[in-house]
Amino acid sequence: MSIVIIAEKPSVASDIAQVLGIDKKTEHFFDGDTIKVTWAVGHLLTLQMLDDYDSKFKNWHSSLEDLPYVPEKFQIQPVKRTKKQLDAILKLLKSNSVEEIVNACDAAREGELIFRRIVEYANSSSTITRMWMQSMTPKAIATAYEQRKGGDDYAALSDAAHARSEADWIIGMNGTRVANRYLPKKRGQRTATSLGRVQTATLAMIVDHEIEVLSHIPEPFWQLHATFDHEGGTWIGKWSRNGESKENQKPDRIYDAEEKERIEKILSEKNDVSVSEQSRTKNERPPLNLDLTNLQKKANSLWSWSSSRTLKVAQDLYDTFKLITYPRTDSQYLPDDMNDVVMETITSLSKQKDYTSFSQHLVKNGLHNTQRNFNTNKVSDHYAIIPTGEKPKGTLSKDHVRLYDFIVRNFLASWYEQSVWAVTKRTGSVGGELFSKEIEELSSPGWREVIPKNNSVPEGWFRLTTNPEHAALSSFEFSEELTKPKGRLKEGGLLKLMENAGKILDDDEHIEAMKDKGLGTPATRADTIEKLIEKSYIRRSKSGSISATAHGIQIVDILRRIPVEWITSPELTGEMEASLLAVQKGQLAKSEYMKRVVELTHELVEKIREHDRIVLFEGEQPIGSCLLCEHKVMETTLSYQCEKNTGKGKGCEFVMWKDSSGRWYDRTTATRLLENKEIENLHGFFNYSGEHYEQSIRLQDNGRVVSQQSEQEEVSEEHAEISSCIFCDKGTIRLTTNSYQCDNTECKFKGMKTVMCHREISVDEAKKLFSDGKSDLFDEFISKKNRPFSAYLVKKGNGIRYEFPLRTKTDHLPKFEIKPGVVAVCPRHKCDIIETATHFQVKDEASGCKIQIARQVSGREITRDEAKTLIENNELGPFDNFISKKTSNPFSSLLYLKKNEAIGYRFAKQS
Repeated sequence: MSIVIIAEKPSVASDIAQVLGIDKKTEHFFDGDTIKVTWAVGHLLTLQMLDDYDSKFKNWHSSLEDLPYVPEKFQIQPVKRTKKQLDAILKLLKSNSVEEIVNACDAAREGELIFRRIVEYANSSSTITRMWMQSMTPKAIATAYEQRKGGDDYAALSDAAHARSEADWIIGMNGTRVANRYLPKKRGQRTATSLGRVQTATLAMIVDHEIEVLSHIPEPFWQLHATFDHEGGTWIGKWSRNGESKENQKPDRIYDAEEKERIEKILSEKNDVSVSEQSRTKNERPPLNLDLTNLQKKANSLWSWSSSRTLKVAQDLYDTFKLITYPRTDSQYLPDDMNDVVMETITSLSKQKDYTSFSQHLVKNGLHNTQRNFNTNKVSDHYAIIPTGEKPKGTLSKDHVRLYDFIVRNFLASWYEQSVWAVTKRTGSVGGELFSKEIEELSSPGWREVIPKNNSVPEGWFRLTTNPEHAALSSFEFSEELTKPKGRLKEGGLLKLMENAGKILDDDEHIEAMKDKGLGTPATRADTIEKLIEKSYIRRSKSGSISATAHGIQIVDILRRIPVEWITSPELTGEMEASLLAVQKGQLAKSEYMKRVVELTHELVEKIREHDRIVLFEGEQPIGSCLLCEHKVMETTLSYQCEKNTGKGKGCEFVMWKDSSGRWYDRTTATRLLENKEIENLHGFFNYSGEHYEQSIRLQDNGRVVSQQSEQEEVSEEHAEISSCIFCDKGTIRLTTNSYQCDNTECKFKGMKTVMCHREISVDEAKKLFSDGKSDLFDEFISKKNRPFSAYLVKKGNGIRYEFPLRTKTDHLPKFEIKPGVVAVCPRHKCDIIETATHFQVKDEASGCKIQIARQVSGREITRDEAKTLIENNELGPFDNFISKKTSNPFSSLLYLKKNEAIGYRFAKQS
């Protein structure tokens, strides 16, 4: 009789096999006498698509009346790219000798789902057990194997895993189809408009934040700083209001010109100052250990890492390097019985020189905060992320080193004493007006020995000789500023909102209470953010800020107006997540959860399908009067337009698009613009790389929004004419607001944007392109995956296309002696072909020639004369001494140049 262990990844299977002493490996499993260790590669099986259940759903539009569709029984099917591995696992499981199947997949919902689907598909009746691994050290693996539990112990986890998958299928499949038909699409959109249980609620939070940013109206204010002279030195204090401030007004800002004048008069008349100091002690508690969300928030705050980047690095530290415990945890606490493990880990860390002194301190002085850090009641499936104590082996990248160091230091700091700070507040009083400066100095380091923080003491700071002490006001300065909108979300802030279902919480107890009601789980939140970016519902700038796109704002706005409130409500979605967790804990039947999901999906589909877009904005007040006819300007789905605008070329022509000039125009901004006709330094614009900027805009009488800069460029004669058109030979290429266009209405050239892949094409560059048909090589393009690349712009057909320079990695290629001079002349492009150490290739890439022949092809050196023959005659050979890379066997072939000028093989026909 035998045991089959299924791990989630090949690397984990290898670690398990090593611990169990199995060293014989086949293509698909490790083969022991009585134990076989195999692996999945993520999900080997997935739920069938909607049209797999009924072919009528292949037509998305004609089948809308049959939605929502909920299968009586969900069917699974193999993932094509991994079917070979699945077949190998099924063959193992169907062997009559198998008496036990061990689940060694990740100890969480998804790992359970991966395993259960495999066993279900195999229709196996063998006993199921579970290895629950908290870390990947050999000791942890051995313990998990020796103490494996029955599969029934994880039945509730299995129910929750299936419920999550099936619920997302029901909502996603039905919601996406009906949304794709009835909700507006982005211009040029190629992917379906998708809705999701967690995805759409997360988007709604980002949209709400973005609208708050966009609708901010800057207000002027002053801040005041004064410089005071003492016998001991000089210091600068900041003015703050002495008494209560008005609502939403900060006490260190002066909003009223009369108040400014009053204070200025007092400071000009009085030079005597009474300065006093007050001291207090501030205790700083050491950090808790880390769950995944807090680790992601810290990494985002410290290094601007995305949550997906942090998760990937943490997963590597866990399963590849064995340096930390299971990272996809939602707990910051450790079980009560882990004291010995913690001491063993601390002792082991002393062998790593960066942590020796801290470890020795804890061994000598004992652990603090044990009642806080050890709390079994706050540990669910996994405890906090802590180091394993293993020494790093192999090559760690900078990312791995940085994150590992942070986790270790956080762990060690959590057992230290609290740090103590001496806080001094100095206040100068001038005629009743108060100026202050506060500093913090570390008096007892405590845990700050492990994670240092600088004192906030300015250079030249001195102590008062008496308290209070007289001083002189030497100068003062008012700085005039404008209020700014709140900062855009960083991923750390977004994760915090997701964790708290959209609520702003700072109290640890409230945050802990909300964890069960957060959006998604720590393991899935990073993926949710990436999907929203992929769908162009949100954008991430290079600086790491996150904002909603016009398309994302539009989707949420319409869903709320229909209304389908639950799918855009973080709070209601959080309740659904709490219900799913109740299924996982065995407190709620899966059937009850799914019943609620089906009810909500029916509501979603019916309301979206039956809604009338015309009436969505009926209750909204007009934003102002039309500039053309003075009738009311009303809001619609896509615009603000005159009530007399029929949209059919009749009536008033005034229309102001909501998505215009790289900005979404919210009602507040649109109202301001309609009233004032122009706004200087308006914020909220985004360039193609996702960075935001300000620009001054003006509203034309027909409702078109233009920037002052683009208006000036439009009327500029210097930039108006670029060159004669190379596409039609009749028109002229001209620069418009944001593109280069031919002025011949019959020309088939559709124009070229002034910004291509985030790179602006200047007028001089455009002149060369449209004159020669090809640009110089540009190095500053940015791809959709935010990666830089170089390319030429070339005329091709009726448009402008990218042409990429020759690129070959040559480090692994053999090097040959270089002889100067021309090897051959390309018959097609009439350009010179020369030698390099590794290739025969075109001398001038700008010629358009792409010839690049390796000097060794399939193990055979190509001589200079042979290269000349191949280039000029388009054929060379046959030769019988080529060597196959795959089999290392010799073979015979001709070489020829393909239409794209790459090397091809032509084999003799076999008789």
